[in-house]
Amino acid sequence: MESWPQRQLQGSLLLLLCWVAVSESTIYAYSDKNRTELEEFGDLPAQFGSLLPLDGLRGYIIHAIPNNACAPISPPPLRDNMTVFIALIRRFECNFDIKVLHAQQSGYDAAIVYNVDSDALLSMAWNDEHIRSQITIPSVFTGASAGKNLSEKFTYYKNARVFLLPEYPFNLGYYFIPFIVVVVIIIIVMCTVMIVRCVQHRKKLRKNRLTKDQLKKIPIHKFKKGDEYDVCAICLEEYEEGEKLRVLPCSHAYHCSCIDPWLTKTKRSCPICKCRVLRSDNDSDSDDGGAADSERAADESENERTPLLRPSPTFGSMDESPPPVPQGTTTTAIVV
Repeated sequence: MESWPQRQLQGSLLLLLCWVAVSESTIYAYSDKNRTELEEFGDLPAQFGSLLPLDGLRGYIIHAIPNNACAPISPPPLRDNMTVFIALIRRFECNFDIKVLHAQQSGYDAAIVYNVDSDALLSMAWNDEHIRSQITIPSVFTGASAGKNLSEKFTYYKNARVFLLPEYPFNLGYYFIPFIVVVVIIIIVMCTVMIVRCVQHRKKLRKNRLTKDQLKKIPIHKFKKGDEYDVCAICLEEYEEGEKLRVLPCSHAYHCSCIDPWLTKTKRSCPICKCRVLRSDNDSDSDDGGAADSERAADESENERTPLLRPSPTFGSMDESPPPVPQGTTTTAIVV
């Protein structure tokens, strides 16, 4: 046995699904003799039975006898598969599902139920689940004025037809799905490019750093008084007796605690002269990268070793030597 909250929840979900499925539709009525006289009526599809076709349903209207269809009604005048007949049924006296089921049992292809003394539109619901499961034809509900006009002007015996056209709500899913797919593809491509760039950047950084094994190849010297090394260019502190110094191939020495992080985390070159400490195997395998790097390192080394303050002659300086005088020319001194 289902509990009362479960039945309430199922009923609420069922009503929600029915409300979502319901959409407005329109009844177009015209005469076969004069198709310019076209009238339009609003309606609402029922919550049971099949939905109207997407391209609409075109057929002839027959007023039900009895008009409320609470009892079995008279069948349509023709029995063929080419002609579509729609039963026009009056509201009240019985439930909507019974009315539509009687129209279906009499051979009608659809049903129009019109209101009484009101043009309000209702969404027809069923009362009996067993009856609802038997209904397969579509049905709509329209107002009293529309039912009166359809009954007087646009019946089968007036040589008129009606056209039931559904108006399904605008489905944003058909437009959002391609947009979402494109956005997802763009995000995936961007993430892939970023990952590739990060990997390339890490490889480049790893290539420009020393590994621990390569660092061990650089000799360590214990400082003694009288050595040619005096101050660490990184921490700017003087060397003390017994301190471990890392002596690079360019003859520059630093504290091991100062130069090791630089070589293993930043660059594999001397901080002062920019000379490469060790050259990896990848550098020699590259096409022209090794030569270019060596030339660039040589230029930078030469620039770093060049004194920053180099005496240069200035215009009008007393130290500037006069240009040589060619032989065979005379000079004249002017005394003021």
